[in-house]
Amino acid sequence: MGNGEIILIIPRPEEARALDEGLRDDRLSLVSVPGPEEGLAAARSASAHLVIVDSRIPRPIEVAAQIRRVNPALGYLLLLGVEEEELAFEAARRGAYDYVLRPLDVPRTRLRLRVALERHSRALEERAYTVMLEDRVLQRTEEMLQNRERLRTQVINTIRALERALQAKNDYTEDHSRRVAETSVDLARAMGVPQEKIRHIELAALFHDIGKIGVRDDVLNKVGGLTTSEYEHVKLHPVVAEQILSPIEELNPIVEIVKHEHERWDGRGYPDGLQGPQIPMGSRIIAIADAWDSMVFDRVYRRALAPAEALREIERNAGVQFDPDCVRLFCSLERGRPQEASPSPVR
Repeated sequence: MGNGEIILIIPRPEEARALDEGLRDDRLSLVSVPGPEEGLAAARSASAHLVIVDSRIPRPIEVAAQIRRVNPALGYLLLLGVEEEELAFEAARRGAYDYVLRPLDVPRTRLRLRVALERHSRALEERAYTVMLEDRVLQRTEEMLQNRERLRTQVINTIRALERALQAKNDYTEDHSRRVAETSVDLARAMGVPQEKIRHIELAALFHDIGKIGVRDDVLNKVGGLTTSEYEHVKLHPVVAEQILSPIEELNPIVEIVKHEHERWDGRGYPDGLQGPQIPMGSRIIAIADAWDSMVFDRVYRRALAPAEALREIERNAGVQFDPDCVRLFCSLERGRPQEASPSPVR
């Protein structure tokens, strides 16, 4: 490293003259200043490489730290007396490259400065390399995030294409899923569900019927009651939904919600016979929203019920098919009454 400056902060500038003469052969100039203020001004020079701080000025290590904040590219050394061993250790802990001893021995000091400059050169190269790597990592991370967003969009579009295929099998599905999602979000908020979980519940509600893509058309659109074998066939649709959604990492948070929407509070539901709080909260919420929408809108196999009658039916099934807390809040919301008690904790 050549054609640079070494800043020497020393209260007795006359002591630096011999060192200045000795450094000129190395194409380095010594800038001697009497105190910290002058040192700070000199440190702003773009050509400065090192600063040497004399321990005879007040708080030399703090002065060095302040100068390096002004110019982080500077390395520093201390000029010490032979008795200042502890200060040398403290300076090393605070990032000093080395120290030189008073009185200044020009040949020995020159050698130590050359070693310090070489070390400083390597440090700057490593810093530049680190910055380059960080920039590259940030660039790759941004690319990965962009790719992830594109993949997420593709995934959602794929699921929507499956939804459209399901709608082609059953016209009822599209509006039903949207309404169930809206009702589920309202109930989830009343239950005190965290916002991030509410987003999962909304998405799960939109896709809660996706497994019916695997149900035969003659069963899905049957006007009369289902036979036992037909009902067992329908009961497979949560597992089909799991098979559709599970390979998609972005949809992992909603897989269990969709799969267990047909579980019952009393444990007599499907596909796994979960009971009570074992059932995911999102599934419990969507189960009520799904049942409500199925009752108050016409289906191929029956006419819609009046809202009051549908509410009574949901209340009759509290603690049997549905989570009682969810039922209480849902019915309160539907009847338009303010909720007097605090929302029940999410289980």
